Amino acid sequence: MVGCNKISGIGALVALALGLTLVSTSSQIFNWIYKSQLVLRENSSSFPMWQDIPPLTARMYLFNVLNPDEVTLMGAVPSVQEVGPFVFLEHHHKTKLVWNENNTITYRQIRTWEFVPELSDGSLQDKVTIVNPVAASIGEMLRTTIPTWLHLGVNLFLKAEKEKVFVTHTVGDIIFNGFKDPLLDAMNDLKVLIKDFVPDGAFMDKFAFFYARNGSDYVDGVFNMYTGAGNVSDMGRVHSWNYSTHKYFPGRCGTVRGGAGEFYPPHLPQTHIDMFSNDLCRSLRFNYNTTVYPSGVHSYEYVGDASMFANGTENPDNRCFNPPSVYLPSGVYNTSVCRFGAPVFISQPHFNLADPYYASLVKGMQPDPSKHRTFMRLEPESGVPTDVKARFQMNVLIDKVDDVDMFKKLPRSFVPVMWFENSAGVPKDMVFKMKLISNLTDIVGGIGWGIFGVAVGVLMIIAISFIARRRRREDMGPILSESLVEDSDTENVFRD
Repeated sequence: MVGCNKISGIGALVALALGLTLVSTSSQIFNWIYKSQLVLRENSSSFPMWQDIPPLTARMYLFNVLNPDEVTLMGAVPSVQEVGPFVFLEHHHKTKLVWNENNTITYRQIRTWEFVPELSDGSLQDKVTIVNPVAASIGEMLRTTIPTWLHLGVNLFLKAEKEKVFVTHTVGDIIFNGFKDPLLDAMNDLKVLIKDFVPDGAFMDKFAFFYARNGSDYVDGVFNMYTGAGNVSDMGRVHSWNYSTHKYFPGRCGTVRGGAGEFYPPHLPQTHIDMFSNDLCRSLRFNYNTTVYPSGVHSYEYVGDASMFANGTENPDNRCFNPPSVYLPSGVYNTSVCRFGAPVFISQPHFNLADPYYASLVKGMQPDPSKHRTFMRLEPESGVPTDVKARFQMNVLIDKVDDVDMFKKLPRSFVPVMWFENSAGVPKDMVFKMKLISNLTDIVGGIGWGIFGVAVGVLMIIAISFIARRRRREDMGPILSESLVEDSDTENVFRD
């Protein structure tokens, strides 16, 4: 019995030490698992999913212009009607990987879109009338870079080419395939003469909003991203894009910063996160909003609120996105500097969270925060996205040019052309793993406290058992002594 108690006591002490170790090192155990499984390496568990992320669902909507002639000839406010969605599966594949000694990886990305007709409201052969981005770009150059003395020649040229402010094409041509425009052909023919006024990238054979992007490995550019191997706090952070840490805009606005979208560092704060978008040529800030549980996984929700596209007056951090001489009400972001001068402005769909000024310049806007907001939900311990809805709208600026007939009567308007939604969630086969990661520290700590509790219980039982035996011995001691004394006295009497 004593031997069993000793063995049990030693076992309980070992368990006690183990429990205390687990409780005190639960965070270190999580960090060890994170570094061995999630930090990006060729043999890590995270690598296959990073190289080929699960397909995103891309929903694209176009805005059909209902009154193009009235706008062009009479200066009427453009009236638009949303059509779609046209639904695609969007596949991402990382290629041309180079693992660098500074714990970064350099790569290109191939994106392909696969049309899903059964989920779409319409066909890629449907025809839609949109503002012509090519013509709008010429209008912008006439207002900003082309000298006034050349306007007469441009006016005659546009008439000869029969250029139009609004064009009608199929959905497929507008989004991916591209459509011919007489102005593009003429620009290529006159490239030598007009190269001083037109950015190099504007010389294309066709135009589409995603022209030459489907299956391309060069349009998205070259990323250089930290793997987290040297410092997990850098996990997923973009170091440079197209071999530069600073692009397009002055000061802080041009700094390449934030995550690439697939991973973020562990132990996220309830403040904000940054994401670098190659599509928008800038970093975007998402502010913490609330705690949610998509698919039952504990997550922080970060939102693209009104400050994302606020002007420099309302958000000083955005002041460097626009020249000091240009004032825009809050709600749109000017991407012309990275779109070869095309007057394309990004907003949230239907000018959600934007100044009412923009909706007043076009009819047909119906902003709905539940349908048109942008958010990212991430499991905060691992920094892995659990639910993403990225929604942005492309708008083309039209405005008058008094001495050019085609633009003479145009009203100023940021005409919406299309908006798109990219969405992703936790795959069903990953839900349990995500829940495990989310609660790993608590699970390890809970196991430690459980082992500690059992060990304490066993030690208490051994102690109580020891005390009980001790008392039984003490209780039996006096009776035996009395008996011996009596016997001794009797013996003495007889002896005497």
